Amino acid sequence: MSTRNRSSHLKPLVYQWQEGVEDLEGYRPGGYHPVHIGDKYLNGRYEVIHKLGYGTYSTVWLAEDHLEARYVALKILIAATHKGCSESKVLHALSSAKADHRGRAYVPSLMDEFTIDGPNGCHLCIVSEAVGCSVAQSKEASITWKFPVNVARAISAQLLLGLDYIHSCGVVHGDLHSNNILFKTPSLEGLTIEELYNRLGDPQKLPVERLDKCPTGPEAPRYCVLPAMMFQSSEDVVDAQVIISDFGEAFFQDQERKDLHTPILLLPPEFFFHERLGQAVDVWTLGCTLYGVLGERPLFEGFMPDEDHTIAEMISTLGHLPKRWWDRWQRRTDFFLEDGSWKTDTTRNHAPYSRPLAERLRIMGRGEDPLTCEFSPPEMKALEGLLRAMLTYQPSERIIMRAAVNSEWMEGWGLPAMRKTGVNSNM
Repeated sequence: MSTRNRSSHLKPLVYQWQEGVEDLEGYRPGGYHPVHIGDKYLNGRYEVIHKLGYGTYSTVWLAEDHLEARYVALKILIAATHKGCSESKVLHALSSAKADHRGRAYVPSLMDEFTIDGPNGCHLCIVSEAVGCSVAQSKEASITWKFPVNVARAISAQLLLGLDYIHSCGVVHGDLHSNNILFKTPSLEGLTIEELYNRLGDPQKLPVERLDKCPTGPEAPRYCVLPAMMFQSSEDVVDAQVIISDFGEAFFQDQERKDLHTPILLLPPEFFFHERLGQAVDVWTLGCTLYGVLGERPLFEGFMPDEDHTIAEMISTLGHLPKRWWDRWQRRTDFFLEDGSWKTDTTRNHAPYSRPLAERLRIMGRGEDPLTCEFSPPEMKALEGLLRAMLTYQPSERIIMRAAVNSEWMEGWGLPAMRKTGVNSNM
């Protein structure tokens, strides 16, 4: 168990670990705000009734808005991000632009925001629509790891439309993957608290205890809460409406950004070679994500992968790197001979298998026999064309989202699937 200092001159606080909740050592000056069921904020307007989730920089709570008689999500950020937080600015930009855009429905609306002064500092609280589990959680809860084929198509189409809207606002999401794609919940409106708990389960409270047996101070909650069980296995999903969430890593296109916190196997090549990061990074990560949504497994895989493993996975799937990157890649000889061919006795324990994109599409879990595959040969060809355009190495040559939403695959399969599953495509 790791320890973290509250400050340079105080003893570290170490808490008894609890599975399924945020890092309890994050309850320190500059960290999380301690929240309890029944807490009220903004002069009693918002009352906490359950927990929805957590991340490195926030906890998210289900609350009753007594003024508007509705349920909302309260995202309470750590105090250290208060002054430099760009998420609020990004959400303001997304909430105030282009209401008639087809992708507007697939990004969150900023309903309200306020600050909370607590024992760990001043925290920004962002109020938005309450939503359900993530696409990743839905797949993990499944025995097939797949969505029904039209559901998978409809989710993918919404993501393309939503990212097009985000980019049209001059925003880069910066962390777009299946953990940050959430299903809209069946309406909670009109439910009493008792009915809501019958649906979600009562809040499960776990003790917060210090290992040194000393009492906890005001910086920590009296108990921690497990997130509500809102999971739905992927094979059972019928309502395919999703929202692109978590703009904590987002930035505006004209801003300089050198770092990304996206899972390593989804990072674009320009990140590894320290080139400018812009909207093209979202196109790459969405291309990787679409493969996982439409199929069974991720596009790139690896056991404890590092940057070099990820680059090798890219090459095995998409072909040789541009020369300027190949020449700068110091560890290429771990995987390849100088002529670019694979080494038969790689020094890597977990060398990727050389599988081009066309083969990875064929074995993505929709049926390997073209006669029985759930994707017809014309759809597979159109999908391969879209993914190749999204996974083009050169950021300047990568397809832009406006072109992606008008692609052959979207017109022939993505948008029709939205209509078949009852998702409004604003057509």
